[in-house]
Amino acid sequence: MGRFCAKCGSESGAYIRGLCGECYWKEIDMEMPSDISVTMCPECRSYLQGKRWVERGEIADNDLKAVAAAETELLRQKKLPEGVILKGSSGEVLDRNGNGLPKAIMLNLKLKERATGTEHTTSVLVSIEYATCGACIRYARKEHEAVVQIRADGRELDADDQNHVELAISEVCKRGPEKRGGIVEVKEKEGGYDMKFATLATARVFAKRLHEDYGATVQESPKLVGVDRRTGGRVYKNTISIKMPKLKPGDLVSLRNNVYLLTGFDRGRAVIKDMRSREHRTLGLDEYATLEKLTEDEVKRVRLDGRTSTHVDFYDLKESNFIEVPPEIVPPEMRIGDEGLLIRHSGKEAVYRVPKGESPDRG
Repeated sequence: MGRFCAKCGSESGAYIRGLCGECYWKEIDMEMPSDISVTMCPECRSYLQGKRWVERGEIADNDLKAVAAAETELLRQKKLPEGVILKGSSGEVLDRNGNGLPKAIMLNLKLKERATGTEHTTSVLVSIEYATCGACIRYARKEHEAVVQIRADGRELDADDQNHVELAISEVCKRGPEKRGGIVEVKEKEGGYDMKFATLATARVFAKRLHEDYGATVQESPKLVGVDRRTGGRVYKNTISIKMPKLKPGDLVSLRNNVYLLTGFDRGRAVIKDMRSREHRTLGLDEYATLEKLTEDEVKRVRLDGRTSTHVDFYDLKESNFIEVPPEIVPPEMRIGDEGLLIRHSGKEAVYRVPKGESPDRG
């Protein structure tokens, strides 16, 4: 006598735990919940996982966040029968609330029986409720642990500074699930920005990025604002002062009567390139403090037009006139047609050749 299904008596097909495939998956469908409920935040789309709010920052689409929350909640509540695993899922929004947010989702599940590998599809209705999470409540109240003040050293912030600040904000937002990079408020003030951060840790990460990548100076000052009623401990608000440097990449600078190009910052330290040797070096803080920025009047973009034993003729690319200089201040490797920089600084005059392919005002 051959094998047969213990429920329907069928003697054909694959058998799973004493049942034919059809009867087995019918029983699984009966064991599966007909519906589950998920709670999400209407502001940030995080969802309540037990007593903890979880944000899926790697998922951009809000409907897909709801589907992912439903799948996670199904697994968290251990709704799958023994021996059955979830191989995949998809979702379809059936209804939305007055704000256009998903209210009901049909969660389509692809199940697999572990021992035999047979597969089956089924569906669970998911109802979604909304409640504002604690983090968004704090954001609405503008609660914060740190104020970050961004200014420029001896000047107002310019477009480059603003771009650097935006890049630092993007970097902070990528570091974890904390909403909006932890930024509670941004205000323009005194030629700069005042920013409120929900946590001191995130404010420090932001400040560190501006220091290491763009050479900003950072100073932190805690201020006692009260006592925590629950713990009795002191409560501080921290102010982090950030000053964007007076010098920026692309500036021509003088150090010990030699001319260099400031190419950038490495872990907060300035990196310069010798305009003669083209070699790079990283400066210490003391050396950086002595750098002098060359003014526009001290730098002329020129092209070598002619050379004799007594003088060299250059064509001023901006003023469209000719300049005559002594041959000893011109690099011997310069040839007719080569471009360079004629620099007059601290009573001295020198010409620096700019290799082809490089912008003359960037060295």
